This record gives sequence, C-alpha cells and structure tokens, in this order.
Amino acid sequence: MQVDGEPKALQSPTRKLVLLVILCLAQFLDGVNNSSLLSALPALDNSMGMTSSQSTWVISAFQLTLRHSYSLY
Repeated sequence: MQVDGEPKALQSPTRKLVLLVILCLAQFLDGVNNSSLLSALPALDNSMGMTSSQSTWVISAFQLTLRHSYSLY
C-alpha cells in the first residue's frame, strides 16, 4: 500500500527512530568538536600570540569550515 506516493515501508516508525538517533548523534559530535576547540584555544593563544579578536576569527573559521564539510556529504 502506498501513502502519499511512497511505499509504506519507507514510513515505518523504526526508520524514523533510526533517523532521529543519527541526527542526535551528529548534533552531539558537533558539540564535542566545538568544545575541543574551546579547550585548546588558550594554548593556541599563548603559542601564537593571538589577541581576543583573532581568537574569535579562529573560532568562526573553524565552525564555518566544519559546517561546509557537512554539506559535502
């Protein structure tokens, strides 16, 4: 039987649950990735002699390239 032009098997609750778990895992890994940068930032500041505005640019560039790499998949 088809619902809205798709087979019923594609709309199963199990499939929706698996998709939800995958999306939650991706969001969690994104948070871990950002927190790892924030914990490494003081060491980067000291070794490279960055100002606070330069640190902000590093964070923004990291997040921007990370988001762009997600869109490639």
